[in-house]
Amino acid sequence: MMVVLAIGFILLHVVLVMLISAHAIVVSYAFLIAAPSLASAIAMRRCMIEGFALSQGWILAALSLILWTLGMIFSARQDLFLSNSNQVPGDSMLLYILFGVPISYATAVVGVYSRSHLQRGIDAVLVISLGYLYFALTFSWVTLHGSPDEFSTRMVALMFDVENAFLAITTLIRFFAADMLRQRHFFGTLAGLTLLYAITAAYYNHHVALDVSPNIGSVYDAVVDVPFLAFALMTLREPSRIPKALNPSPRLVRFVRIGSPLLLSLAVLTISLLLLHRRFNLGVAGILVAVLGYGLRSILSQVRQIEMEDELRSDRTALAELALRDGLTGVGNRRAFEEALEREWRVALRTQQSISLLLVDIDFFKQYNDRYGHLAGDNCIREIAAALHAALQRPADTVARYGGEEFAVILPGTTSSGAREVATRVCKLVRQLNIPHDSSPHGRATVSVGTSTVTPSEGVLPHELIAASDRALYEAKNNGRNRVEQGTHAN
Repeated sequence: MMVVLAIGFILLHVVLVMLISAHAIVVSYAFLIAAPSLASAIAMRRCMIEGFALSQGWILAALSLILWTLGMIFSARQDLFLSNSNQVPGDSMLLYILFGVPISYATAVVGVYSRSHLQRGIDAVLVISLGYLYFALTFSWVTLHGSPDEFSTRMVALMFDVENAFLAITTLIRFFAADMLRQRHFFGTLAGLTLLYAITAAYYNHHVALDVSPNIGSVYDAVVDVPFLAFALMTLREPSRIPKALNPSPRLVRFVRIGSPLLLSLAVLTISLLLLHRRFNLGVAGILVAVLGYGLRSILSQVRQIEMEDELRSDRTALAELALRDGLTGVGNRRAFEEALEREWRVALRTQQSISLLLVDIDFFKQYNDRYGHLAGDNCIREIAAALHAALQRPADTVARYGGEEFAVILPGTTSSGAREVATRVCKLVRQLNIPHDSSPHGRATVSVGTSTVTPSEGVLPHELIAASDRALYEAKNNGRNRVEQGTHAN
């Protein structure tokens, strides 16, 4: 239905120009102003749906269409009220040039994930510089009063061809590299506008305006309605699922997102080089803006990349530490114990120092859980883990949760007497917690500890130290619990 209305709009334009030939210029201007106005209104409607943020892009598209509409209004003013017969009135040409500025900014920032407002500010400066330099290049051939001769008029038409081709190419690149549905819809719509506009503008500027019908008011004017009506139709359509065959490769997506802002610098540099032979100082200034803008933006990108790498490294470290922590007690888990024992074993083997291991078991813990419940049991485990940690006096000592209610303590460079001293301190600190335990003969929570000490040598493995401590722990339990037993040396 909407397509039929768009075709009807174009046909009505043609028919009214033919039927009211005496006022054809007024009719044409009415349609040429109505078409982009309608397109900008529909773009604003899309803004209301998806948001007015620059990162969404639709407000930039609407602004471009408004600038083009103003250009047509100024052109109508020249023809209808000022009787200016010049084919290139300067004020409207300026607005037609500015039409591409918001679109260029959209291709540089929409979908290019940057948290830096400074980077976006640099992009804005580059886009404004591009518009100004293009304006300066174009108006090196004409003035605000118009074109002095046909050669200048043709050069202006050529300048518009270059600008329109640039807009069409950049929006098409962003379209084919868009991997998100709404971005693909936006850039597809924008690419449709810029591509159709580049074709129709080239046809109209070179064939119609310069040869067939220099003045507004011919049936050829209806061709200018096409890109704006097509944009309106595409904007009204809701985003549809991207066909699997059209999904861009991740490498292409990353390349285009990173390279999109570079296109601005290249465009500014190109226009600046073209300006050198006509306005040398401005051309040099443009080259400096392009180089400094790209350089500063690259530095900011590298800084952001380093920051992200540091954040990732910190996150990986935190995750690694989290993976080695017992969620209930906050002390090391079984994996942390195994890694620490392996590490300290290698050090002790190299330095020929002794290493001691304590295995600590909460006495009658099953009965505690049965009587007081699992929440109380968890709290008991946490308090005893804290007591174990408090019993250690050196940073090198390691406590880990070895099993459900069992803990392991690694004491590098510690003799058997030192291990027994630590184990005795552990038992004392746990008793001082005074955690009620009516199912225990001791009336409160206690622990049994088995210790063993070894000086590593070739042929002796860490699991032998664990086995010796485990035997000692078994002996402590058999001997009444709430006590320390020392195992025989594993070596």
